[in-house]
Amino acid sequence: MKIEITHRYSNEILFSIESGSLKLAVEAAVKSKASLNGASLDGASLNGASLNGASLDRASLDRASLNGASLNGASLDRASLDGASLDGASLNGASLNGASLDRASLYGASLNGASLDRASLYRASLDRASLYGASLNGASLNGANLYGASLDRASLYGASLDGASLYGASLYGASLDGASLDGAKGMVKIMGVEAGNYYWKRFDKGLNNNGYQFKVGMNSLREGEVFASDDRVACSSPGFHFASRSWCAVNYPQRPLEAHIRIPEDAQINEPWATDGKASADKIEILQVFDVATGEDVTEKYR
Repeated sequence: MKIEITHRYSNEILFSIESGSLKLAVEAAVKSKASLNGASLDGASLNGASLNGASLDRASLDRASLNGASLNGASLDRASLDGASLDGASLNGASLNGASLDRASLYGASLNGASLDRASLYRASLDRASLYGASLNGASLNGANLYGASLDRASLYGASLDGASLYGASLYGASLDGASLDGAKGMVKIMGVEAGNYYWKRFDKGLNNNGYQFKVGMNSLREGEVFASDDRVACSSPGFHFASRSWCAVNYPQRPLEAHIRIPEDAQINEPWATDGKASADKIEILQVFDVATGEDVTEKYR
């Protein structure tokens, strides 16, 4: 039978072919590198379709079924996928800037490295979805379900996650600068930093670090400096960063000195939501200093 794919507004025929199904027709169009920008595909059944590199900017796929479909590297900028089902779909490296995916289902979908800047995902289901390194700057995820989702190293600058559910979600190294998290549920600070607890910090020669000269005992920010307390920012300053001993060893192997520190009871603390394993405080008490290479206790040199 003859299948015609038309433009959502002008009804212009974008692609025409004799085919056994709409799914096969769309796959043929993509394979031939035909442009489906603005295509009308509302409610289309495209489960398991191979649409890698497809051109679907401003296309309408509302309520379409794309479960298990492959759209790696596809362009869907400003496309409409409201209520669409993309469970298990692969959209790695896809571009969905300004796209609308309100109430869409993306259970277990893979969007690694995808760009969803300014996209709308109101009450979308992203349970166990993978968005490693994805860009969601300015995106709206209000009321979205991100249970068990991976947002490691994703960029969510200025994004809105008001009322979103993030139980079990991973935000390792993600950027949440300027994001709105009002009423977000299930967010956990994995380090659980508390005043009075003990941690570690590494230093350059002479017990220097980032322009500060430290000493054994109490160390505070310079007069006039205001501690950076915004926990949406992963690596903020001013503030003295600290972590576990093993984290310091892995991330600063070149620094020759390490210190066992205590966070004073009256310290201000910032443990970012998307911490990569470190937190900061406006003051720290250095208890012991060790030479990393030899393990020697060199505390007395820095009193």
